[in-house]
Amino acid sequence: MKKILLQKITALGVLVSLLSACKKNYITGGIPEDVNIYKNTSTYDVLKSTALYDTLVQVIDAAGLKDKVNEQGTTFFAPSDYSILNYLSQRTIFVQNAYNQNAKFALDSLVYYVKNNVKGTRDSLLMYLVHQPLTYSALSSIGALYPTGLNGNTVAVSYEYTKDVTLGYSSLVSSVPQVVYFTQLWRSYTITPSTPASAIPLSVGVRTLCKTSGITTQNGIMNALENSHVLFFYGTKQ
Repeated sequence: MKKILLQKITALGVLVSLLSACKKNYITGGIPEDVNIYKNTSTYDVLKSTALYDTLVQVIDAAGLKDKVNEQGTTFFAPSDYSILNYLSQRTIFVQNAYNQNAKFALDSLVYYVKNNVKGTRDSLLMYLVHQPLTYSALSSIGALYPTGLNGNTVAVSYEYTKDVTLGYSSLVSSVPQVVYFTQLWRSYTITPSTPASAIPLSVGVRTLCKTSGITTQNGIMNALENSHVLFFYGTKQ
């Protein structure tokens, strides 16, 4: 079951509108999948049943945030285990340069940090939680700003048209596909038609593609961030 679910969520799992006017399908290996396939499963249980998120589940458990992830009417932007590995690698480089060249910031270090909320690490996980079900009908191509579960934190979420062939575009289809972007803001930004989310500069925020989006769960919506993402956007602020 884990292998099948992993394929459904990760293999070319970019939500597009080219095959369904009502946007109920996403593409997995060229085959449309129903976004409601997990509608009777909680967001946490979708993560727990998928190998790509087993480390994330450990971190959520250590932080005691299962109930938050499963809150009704929420959208969770899930960082994969690769995102956590990227974070651990960058933190290791930092502690080696700052304190001890032989030091290592491993998963047990992260678990300790989130359990004890060292430097707000546990709270930082809430930057991936928006207290609204961000269905496609709620999103726009220019984007909008949303407060997250992390106090004082704001993200931009946009549903943008793309002509990237790796994201489902083809000259053979009549509709241009759309993909969801999740942008962490470091500074204030005003979204207008002339200053859309796609124009946010790196000095203001960092954009992450949702490689899979719009998955309907029992309690809300789940979006999967691309594997190149770094947990907590660590080291990306300019």
